[in-house]
Amino acid sequence: VTPLSFKEFLDFKGVRVERPVDLLAKGSEIRALFSEYLKYGGFPLVINSDIKESIILQLYDDIISKDVIGECGIMRADKLRALALFYVSNIGNRISFRKVSRSLQVPLRTVERFTSCIEDSMLIHFVRPLSPSFSEMVRGERKVYSIDTGLSNVVGYRLNQSLGSLLENMVYLELKRRYGSGSIYYYRGKNEVDFVIVRDNEVTEAYQVTYTLNDEREVKGLKEVLRKKEVSAYVLTFDDKEREEDGVKVLKAWKWALGHTGNE
Repeated sequence: VTPLSFKEFLDFKGVRVERPVDLLAKGSEIRALFSEYLKYGGFPLVINSDIKESIILQLYDDIISKDVIGECGIMRADKLRALALFYVSNIGNRISFRKVSRSLQVPLRTVERFTSCIEDSMLIHFVRPLSPSFSEMVRGERKVYSIDTGLSNVVGYRLNQSLGSLLENMVYLELKRRYGSGSIYYYRGKNEVDFVIVRDNEVTEAYQVTYTLNDEREVKGLKEVLRKKEVSAYVLTFDDKEREEDGVKVLKAWKWALGHTGNE
């Protein structure tokens, strides 16, 4: 069972958004539901439950036990579980297998094999770098995302977990629905951009995700991309005022997830 998109989540909740005017009329209700969607995700079993966290924990354990350990015939289940927990707790972060190997004290080849098994279960997804530097593209660290924001929020250790990283994960999942995982990269030049979309070998869109835009450094990467090529560039925030500055559109992520692009 795959998690629902935000639009499907709203349909499941009985909230219909069919026209642009609905975004205005139901704005406060949709925002509140968007917060719930980020925190508890889109698994249908979870959405209308009174024991959301318990169900999420059980779903996670089922994926690990049956789809990963069972399917791959893993003997070192404790190490596999530690690696999976590391990944779902570090959504939006760059990952180096060598560093993970040292940190968890697991041989590099084992980390690579276990990671492949976890990835095959669809529990996690990786995004590769797109860079002016060929060596960065070949050897560059991948960024990790979870199949569901609720799963990362509830299962992951929350030392540095924030709504910002959950928002970024949600955007990744929505881009994956729209374009497929093979079209999504992150940009790494002098600055970084969370996501760029590549179609027919051309960058067509660029997205920076932040809970709120209060630092100009957040748009430096987008401006770097725009200097190289004219693309559709967006900053997606939780609920900042929408505007356009220097070719960059600042949009509310909850509206964008429902198909709003700022061109309406």
